[in-house]
Amino acid sequence: GGYCMIRGMPCKLETCEVLPKATANGNKRLHIRGPNVFTGKHYEDTLNLTAGFHGIDVPVTVKAQYSLMDIDSDTGFLSLLTDSGDCKEDVGLVKNEDGSFDELGQEVISKFEAGEALKLTVLSILGKDVVIACDVDTGV
Repeated sequence: GGYCMIRGMPCKLETCEVLPKATANGNKRLHIRGPNVFTGKHYEDTLNLTAGFHGIDVPVTVKAQYSLMDIDSDTGFLSLLTDSGDCKEDVGLVKNEDGSFDELGQEVISKFEAGEALKLTVLSILGKDVVIACDVDTGV
């Protein structure tokens, strides 16, 4: 459930398994796979753990929850309320390649338009923010 860089892209780790050696004296190998945090496209790589292995790059991540105040349903930009009462307006919903919002984005918009108070979990990674979860705000 962690995050790592796969082929230079920030990904949520889905699969991490040690592969059997190809020969008796073969190198240990690690297979990693996961979706890109921003686009959802899956990446995978097989790493040689013996010859010249220098580790796996892991991006710094920060999760925070915010109350949703408003959505621009055309652009997907959000107005969020921090715990300290400040307004955060630099977070947008993820769009697919065809310009439509991803499944989570559509869920956020439909629940907000239905009048539900929402709390969004935002992941900050590589200087960008992405919404990763949507819950009903029970503290309102």
